[in-house]
Amino acid sequence: MTKTKKTLFGGLLITAITILTMNIFNLFGQNKQQDDPYWEFDKTKHFRPKLNRGEFFKLTGFDFGWFVLEPISEFIQDRKGELTKGNTLSYGQKALYYWWYVDAQVTNGGFTQFYYNDYGMYVPTIIKGLKHIGDNKMAELVNRSYELYLKENKKIKDARKGGLDAFSNLYKEITDFDELDDEYYKLNEQTMKNIENYIRKNPNEFCLDEDGNEFDMSFVGELKTFYSPDKPKEVIPVSNGVVSGTYKSYYENGNPKEIIEYLNGEQEIERIEFYENGNKKFSISKSDNPKGYLHSHFYENGNLKSTEIYVSRYDRDGKWIQYYPNGQMKSETEFINKEFFVQNCWKEDGTQIMKDGTGLYINEYSPWEGLIQRTEQEYLNFKRHGKQYSYNNDKLSLYQEMAFGKENGITKSYDENGNLTEETLYENGNEISRKKFKD
Repeated sequence: MTKTKKTLFGGLLITAITILTMNIFNLFGQNKQQDDPYWEFDKTKHFRPKLNRGEFFKLTGFDFGWFVLEPISEFIQDRKGELTKGNTLSYGQKALYYWWYVDAQVTNGGFTQFYYNDYGMYVPTIIKGLKHIGDNKMAELVNRSYELYLKENKKIKDARKGGLDAFSNLYKEITDFDELDDEYYKLNEQTMKNIENYIRKNPNEFCLDEDGNEFDMSFVGELKTFYSPDKPKEVIPVSNGVVSGTYKSYYENGNPKEIIEYLNGEQEIERIEFYENGNKKFSISKSDNPKGYLHSHFYENGNLKSTEIYVSRYDRDGKWIQYYPNGQMKSETEFINKEFFVQNCWKEDGTQIMKDGTGLYINEYSPWEGLIQRTEQEYLNFKRHGKQYSYNNDKLSLYQEMAFGKENGITKSYDENGNLTEETLYENGNEISRKKFKD
């Protein structure tokens, strides 16, 4: 997933503090527009973006939700647009748009982060939207989170004035959010299904096809797209509004790009992506774990890059192995009962630098295009112990001294230009002193 997807809403810190003092369900029962300006809808100006039919039928879950949401979010643009352009969104569109605030925040930092970043102002609208699509369970959960927010509002307001340290301390001061976070993860997937089902039952409330026509959900057959008359781009088997069968896409040179098996709109286990040269890029298949799915990544030269096991969208399990482009094993890690353990690590020439949880762990990855993150961490008996370095595009971003898994010694933070911004002294995980450096 790209950074844009996850942070378009969730990465914004809203500075204006709005304290909602009325009970949400009492508000829900009122119809006066001035009580909730985000819930206004002018049907005469209804915004319906044009969306590709193939993508509309093919995509599912989170990807489908974002596909429908992205043109809406681009249309609204900012908070001002929510009160002006936002009144052209239908109630179903509002349900999708405002629920994404919750998802972006809670899946990143829990309800604590959601309320700390002052998204509480949207809660009445979020609940109305969830109820509109028939998701009463998630609506009730969000309401309980808001009741806790009202109870702990002073702590959260004070934390906003105290910076990142105060924000971190909120997780220790308001532990009741933890239980709500757990419930959210259990309900999250079903909420996304409820949103998807609502959209597919009411497609013309959300969008038009690429030709400006309303969607025909009774269509049965193959949708085909082309680069040119003799160069196929996609073959999409559709049955009564959902993909069912083998979806295939191609590069312009004719090589396969993606093969996905669908059954009644749901992706089956098998999914394969290819590089333009024809070599496999990524695949999903059934793992040895009865509940898990094996994700395999490949280098463009055809060699295996990594293997990972996912039980669900969020839950990881079992062995995770990385390889260098030359085929040499790079690292061996494992998730056990949702805990992450680094076991072994090698250099590209085969030199082992970590064995059985002790030694140097080096990991490099790209969370989104344009950013390469690299960590160099010393371990002892599966716990971080010694010097820890983190780099963004080869520039030092964080230095830590650890002892048996806890901060112990100096921690230094650096900005994107490599300038020291903060220095903190720890002893056995407890902060002793902190010094901030201004530009």
